[in-house]
Amino acid sequence: MLRSPEGSPPKGNRSLAYTIIETCIGCTACVKKCPTEAITGLRNEIHIIDSELCIDCGACGAVCPPEAILDDIGDICRTFPRRDLPLAKVIEENCIGSGCELCINICPFEALSLRDAPNHHDFYGMATVDPKRCTGCRLCEQACGWAAIYIDPPREMLKKSVYPIEILTPKKGKGLQRARAGAGAE
Repeated sequence: MLRSPEGSPPKGNRSLAYTIIETCIGCTACVKKCPTEAITGLRNEIHIIDSELCIDCGACGAVCPPEAILDDIGDICRTFPRRDLPLAKVIEENCIGSGCELCINICPFEALSLRDAPNHHDFYGMATVDPKRCTGCRLCEQACGWAAIYIDPPREMLKKSVYPIEILTPKKGKGLQRARAGAGAE
């Protein structure tokens, strides 16, 4: 069951919501990954992002096979292999655990929970991440006042213009072939 994100920025504080462009193949990967159900569309047709529901988290762009999603400033989002998708990481030394639980309460996918930590400074435990539920939406990172949770990779790595290395997301091996040819030409 999804909960509404209480940490989404006010409309006046951002340029625009993420946008799906004409290269969308209608695969529905973004629909399944969106933590706020902001994306709609039929299979094999261009999907639409509702700007009122979009929280600019980038979860959709990280799973879009044709890289058909623009971020909040108009840069193309980069697709990640499943093993490298954005994921929350907890810094145990900073987590105060129970009594706070801001990250746990804001997570729309219930991907965070308290875990007993006998060697930890908090008697009641600390936050732990369920990687199968986490979308890397960054709501927990924004909610934590103790810098105890962050999303890896960092937000700027989600941009294709900043991190365009095709070797990491080869399309039918062509990216790897071009990289090898480029290395051999030097």
